[in-house]
Amino acid sequence: MRILGLTDLHSGGKFPVEDLQRLIQKESIEMLIIAGDLTTWGKTSQVQTVLEEIGKIDIPIFYVPGNMDSKNSGDIELPNIFPLHGRMKKYSDIYFLGLGASNKTPFQTPFTLSEKKLAELLEQAFTQVPKGKPLFVVSHAPPYGSEADKLHNGEHVGSSAVKEFVERTAPLVILCGHIHESKSISEINSTLCVNPGPARHRNAAIIEITKNKEKKFVVTSELTLF
Repeated sequence: MRILGLTDLHSGGKFPVEDLQRLIQKESIEMLIIAGDLTTWGKTSQVQTVLEEIGKIDIPIFYVPGNMDSKNSGDIELPNIFPLHGRMKKYSDIYFLGLGASNKTPFQTPFTLSEKKLAELLEQAFTQVPKGKPLFVVSHAPPYGSEADKLHNGEHVGSSAVKEFVERTAPLVILCGHIHESKSISEINSTLCVNPGPARHRNAAIIEITKNKEKKFVVTSELTLF
């Protein structure tokens, strides 16, 4: 399975969907996943407008809202778009689990939650995943202490709840965003951690999930532009 990961679109109403479509066709992408911040202080109606525009791309699209989106924007469902915030969705033998919003920030953004609430939402979705099944986590907030959550000064500002969840459940991959300057592909124990960088600046990541000869899932990723 080849998945295109985006985050931090920060769209004011327009988005280069045609360029995104060309990349998707060129790279034989099967699914698109958006890890939050579709808008900047956008109302729910604005988030829906962005999703409707991207939904013109005729492949399955999963998304979570970010801290810069309306706190009521996590339930928008369209014909080929499924919201993952606090939910699980199975697709092609992979279990996708999502977490929108972020841990608290200094900027009074619309959709932040306590670490306790973030942990509750993760666990709420995880209870729907059968034991031992392959898991793909989509979280706007990156795991605390990772390569994906560092500010320019090196300070880590990610979510401790996300970190604990990833370390405990060992998903195949976590796709995250939020911290624009931490575009990276790294590992947290056996989990691939991918922050594509802001799609506002045409960043994206291709994530490929295959099975090896032992029938075990193998995940690789590469950063790209569109």
